[in-house]
Amino acid sequence: MDLVIFPFQGAKKWASEGWRTRDAHLVEHFQKDPRIGKMLVVERPVSLAEIVVKRQDWRAPGTRAIAEESSRALSQLGDKTYCLDSKLPDFLRVAREKKAWWFSALENPKTIEAIKWAMAKLGIEKPVLLLQNPMSVAVVPYLGHSLLAFDAIDNWLHHPQMKSNHEQVVKSYEFIRECANVITTVSKALADDFSDAHTKSVNWIPNGVDPDFFAPARHAYEGGPITVGYMGKIQDRVDFDLVRRCLETYSDISFKFIGPAYSQQDVIDGLKRSYANISFTGDVRYENLPEALQEVDFALIPHKVDEFTASMNPLKLYEYLAAGKPVVSTSVAGVSDISDFVKVAGSPDTFVKFVGEVAAAVRVGCVNPAKVAASIPSECTWEHRAGQIVDCLEAAVGGAANV
Repeated sequence: MDLVIFPFQGAKKWASEGWRTRDAHLVEHFQKDPRIGKMLVVERPVSLAEIVVKRQDWRAPGTRAIAEESSRALSQLGDKTYCLDSKLPDFLRVAREKKAWWFSALENPKTIEAIKWAMAKLGIEKPVLLLQNPMSVAVVPYLGHSLLAFDAIDNWLHHPQMKSNHEQVVKSYEFIRECANVITTVSKALADDFSDAHTKSVNWIPNGVDPDFFAPARHAYEGGPITVGYMGKIQDRVDFDLVRRCLETYSDISFKFIGPAYSQQDVIDGLKRSYANISFTGDVRYENLPEALQEVDFALIPHKVDEFTASMNPLKLYEYLAAGKPVVSTSVAGVSDISDFVKVAGSPDTFVKFVGEVAAAVRVGCVNPAKVAASIPSECTWEHRAGQIVDCLEAAVGGAANV
């Protein structure tokens, strides 16, 4: 079973940040599954505007091209995993359309021709198309495939950065509902949203973790100041009003934010000026996260509870637990019933109280990092999650063959 994958992030992100996203982990473990043949990861085309203005290389860094022409390159990422990079001569159109250009770039005839070229080079015929990016539906009618699958990672209808492209996202989801043979979702809310899809194969498959990877972060508290951490991209979903209350209530606790800031920079700057007990590390590559978490005694998920976070399944929850860190979270989707070491707060007052309670437990030595890590259910590994998705694809391929 060959796969052509349209990832949520992609190889360029994986190269710059490390293989830390759901799409990256799944590709990593698909590669180990004997049921999967060749995999072609299709990167979003890079525009001339990005090459000139942002000085962005159109190829994924660190890859070795096995075939290349003027505007497309096929590289090898692993034993049976390949990456297609391409570029388009669009400049003014990118400035005019902004994120809408992502849709038009993928349905550009040059992009479709590049995908067919890469498939031919690899001898891929009638593959399973796995979409993790709903913008990529435009290419589906032009590629011969045996099966169409969609892995829903977020609800783009409520994504803050997709407000200006709401109508296009609606149309993409309508296409997926009508045409997908298999739908997998990161959250129960997304599974419910797609319950009216034409296919009956709608499967809730949450995120996972590689527990051994985070083992170096498991250290017992040895005295001194308490540090609580947040790990991940800092976006609008972080409730900094709630964080401010914690900072004011617990001046003796250090709050460490590990990850890049994509929004709320003015708020972040104000917090750094006003409070001595908060710090921001900036981006940290995935392979360095266990080391960064060694300095953290417990962890936070201070996310806003809204329509967007209702569709999420925080990847950081599993990684915190694997690192041996108890967790205090708001009542966003996907955090309940995972571990006894996760305290879920239904109100801001309760969240602030839970931070104090966990800090007190750490101080008196009541937190055993090994027990926290062992509390993760056995099915919450990336190996198991990838296997579940392949099971769904295999069943659908078999069903299609019997029709």
